[in-house]
Amino acid sequence: MGFLAERAGVSHQAIPFENENQLSPNHYSVSKLYQVIVSFKPDILLVDISWFMLHSFIDTLSCKKVFLARQLPERVFSVPLSDGMITFDPDHYDRVIQTEPYDAPIEMVQINPIVIRNREEILSGHEALRQLGIAKTGTDDSKPVCLFAFNGNPGDFQRIKKTYSYLEEEGYSMIYSTNYKGGLFPLVDYFNAVDLLICGAGYNSFWEAVYFEKEAIFVPVPTRFENQFQRVDEWNGDTFRENGADQLAEIIRKL
Repeated sequence: MGFLAERAGVSHQAIPFENENQLSPNHYSVSKLYQVIVSFKPDILLVDISWFMLHSFIDTLSCKKVFLARQLPERVFSVPLSDGMITFDPDHYDRVIQTEPYDAPIEMVQINPIVIRNREEILSGHEALRQLGIAKTGTDDSKPVCLFAFNGNPGDFQRIKKTYSYLEEEGYSMIYSTNYKGGLFPLVDYFNAVDLLICGAGYNSFWEAVYFEKEAIFVPVPTRFENQFQRVDEWNGDTFRENGADQLAEIIRKL
């Protein structure tokens, strides 16, 4: 979903997936990943989860390096390859940071979850309703707004949408959004117009709802790296005031 970066006004460069042979100690220098990083000449490199992609050359980079980890199981930090096991080495990084409150299998500095907007940065309720094409009179007969937003895996949106189609009959004005078909982005911009949110329990969706204190129904699905069911069970009642994005920016500033 790199196109979302462009929609947010952030330039980006897509890099194709490369296998363990292409990123091995003998071949990484001709890999697209290595060449792109070197061509950027970064002052700071943020590595979000996928440490194993850079394992062969991370220590050759002279820039400051920060590793970011959301809720990850222990197995993610040791990866079996055909010629042996590779293991995450925190000494390759200037900072190792966890971005949600879980019992991490390695020692990390914890910050609050990273959210795409701060509270004062999103649309007002009136403007959000206007952009959504919803007119509210303010009278008792005004319909509450339910935002059904689901990305997840292809096909999840249509499947789960059917489960909650009854809400239209319950009197909700329904707004449907998925990034696979355009969708609203950033979704949080419209939260001041939303009475009920239905979304997945991936990192972004879950912590955005928590940070903005939205009444939400979370629909967890199985994923490769995280346990969305655990996230809902353990942290659904959490609150936090300071955006982890600001905390991360301060850490980076001091490197």
